[in-house]
Amino acid sequence: MSEPKRFDTVEEIIDFAIQREREAQDTYLSYARETERRSFTELLLSMAEMEREHERKLIALKQGNPGLLTPPNAEDLGFSEMLAQVPFSPDMDYGDFLILVIRKEREAEQLYRKLAAMTTSPDISSMLRVLADEERKHRDWAQERYDEDILKEN
Repeated sequence: MSEPKRFDTVEEIIDFAIQREREAQDTYLSYARETERRSFTELLLSMAEMEREHERKLIALKQGNPGLLTPPNAEDLGFSEMLAQVPFSPDMDYGDFLILVIRKEREAEQLYRKLAAMTTSPDISSMLRVLADEERKHRDWAQERYDEDILKEN
């Protein structure tokens, strides 16, 4: 078992969040290219764009004043559990994809809530809480789809 990922700087934490946003974009775009469900494709493209906007906000934060974020000393921030990679496959079934979305969006929400708690800036905290709420909405959408489309079929 490998050692949990530790971050030494706020910049590393923000880079981690940026990378997760990019992975989410790639996942949504890849599945959008593979699915034949037009309305689902449009929704996935919209979600990818929302994740791209999150990435832009994080980059702006990093280029601005990330010093306003202060990780607690010697505390496990719980980022290691967010490192579990959920494999995406273009031929995965719809139910498995929804489970992947639920997991990824929950991880992103938790990340932004932790970052919001680490800042002394009300503006940055507010932005991070908005990102967390948007990720929660994505997760809720996927959960609703799973409940409606998968559980009702079984």
